[in-house]
Amino acid sequence: MMLKNVLTLSMSAALLAGCFQAEQPGSEDEGAGDDTVFIKFHPQEEFCVEYNHSGMISGTSKQCMRKWGTEIVAIEKFVVGMGGFSQQKNAHNITLGDQIYVIDPVKMTGTVTKNPLFEGLSETDPIALGKAMMASWNMNDTGADKTIAGTQCNVMDSPQMGSVCLTDNMVMLEQSFMGTSQIATKVDLTSGGDEADYLLYKKAKLTDGPDVAKILEAL
Repeated sequence: MMLKNVLTLSMSAALLAGCFQAEQPGSEDEGAGDDTVFIKFHPQEEFCVEYNHSGMISGTSKQCMRKWGTEIVAIEKFVVGMGGFSQQKNAHNITLGDQIYVIDPVKMTGTVTKNPLFEGLSETDPIALGKAMMASWNMNDTGADKTIAGTQCNVMDSPQMGSVCLTDNMVMLEQSFMGTSQIATKVDLTSGGDEADYLLYKKAKLTDGPDVAKILEAL
């Protein structure tokens, strides 16, 4: 049950960062000078952050994002431990629009499934949703600032999410909750990371994955 809660909160944190202060669907890029129409899920155009994890989930991860949150890569090398039980997790997760690829980089096998959040967020006012989520979690600004890996962030706190340190553009640099913590060790706010990381799914043997929407409903 505790592990399920941790995973649920992790997904909630990602959703919070992806929707709060984002632009309306169909917004035009400021200063773009053309008629390109696109979706903005995140106020930061691109970033790539490496983390150290400790506690019930230990190890390292890297999360990179580009195209205003519509393309995401998460590379995880974890040991998940609870009650004397431990399990290694080595995964390469890619989100490209409405497709999610979960790849085992050792076996080069993986699954592809539909992203249940893409269509809903594309049709929803993300600013209103983000504010509603912040309010429901009782997220409070502590007034404290930190510098982590050379980047400043603001410390926020809530009973549901623990302590979270976010940049002005909602890039998470630190989070602590339920005996698990993660802290950024390298931050790049000018790049979405390596192109090859977004294309690894093309080299893997893929099968259809589970219905993520039903899994989220069951949590």
